[in-house]
Amino acid sequence: MLVSYNEACAKDCSTLEKDLELCEKAGFDCIEIRLDMLTDYLKRHTVEELAAFFKTSRLRPHAFNALYLYPEFLSDGDDAQKQKALLDEFRLGCEVGKAIGSHYFIIVPPLQRDPLGGPFVGTWEDTFANCVRILKKLSDMARPYDMNLCFELVGFERSSVRSIAQADAIVRAVDKDNVGFVFDSYNIYLNGGCNDFSSIGKVQPEKIFAAHLMSADDVPEDQRGQDKRCFCGAGVVDTDGFLQALKAAGYKGIASVETFRPEYWQKTPEWVVEQAYKTTRNALAANDCL
Repeated sequence: MLVSYNEACAKDCSTLEKDLELCEKAGFDCIEIRLDMLTDYLKRHTVEELAAFFKTSRLRPHAFNALYLYPEFLSDGDDAQKQKALLDEFRLGCEVGKAIGSHYFIIVPPLQRDPLGGPFVGTWEDTFANCVRILKKLSDMARPYDMNLCFELVGFERSSVRSIAQADAIVRAVDKDNVGFVFDSYNIYLNGGCNDFSSIGKVQPEKIFAAHLMSADDVPEDQRGQDKRCFCGAGVVDTDGFLQALKAAGYKGIASVETFRPEYWQKTPEWVVEQAYKTTRNALAANDCL
């Protein structure tokens, strides 16, 4: 597998320019670019400058993070202004991706975004129909850019798609060659503290487009937020089991470290990137995944 860095790890203490420099220096194979950090970068630089960096660097651009869906998106009842804003984000990633050679886009299912707002409200039947409709339309829009969509389940109660089985049902129904999965070790764990990753072996292996690798603090279920993620080597997520399940499925793509930990954002970007590389590479090496 390839060692990859997701910009969420240092998003509040770094920039895309800095992340490119530090990831190249640390030894990362790939980087996942956040759309908000890309937008910030383009205030000072051009897409051509970004493309020029990747032409001479060993660091490769992998995926853009992330497009957050909502149930009515691309439906007859969609709000025109809201739709335009999200489509603008999607087109930005697709256009920049074509220019720099990045061919994957992380797609997050509808969430109840307020951490204090309770669980997602809606039926599975509606969620299934909405996600299939949206992904089919996005698939067609993405094709001219050679862009692949990585559908990411999120296991907590505020998510509409919480399990591998649910995500698999949606991807199979979409039935497009450029629509697959990104499996995130913590997002799978969030569904009731699940450390059983055997369901990865039940999906179509060619549909596994990316993987996110991290652990998390041992806290009660009602405190398990995205801010509890931590680097491999500590925490309660069975990262070895996760990697072994991916390996058994024949996966050889990226393993991207992705945390949203405020404690890390208080550090220097140099510290974050160095620790991210060291802990992720060690986890991959320990499981013969390099």
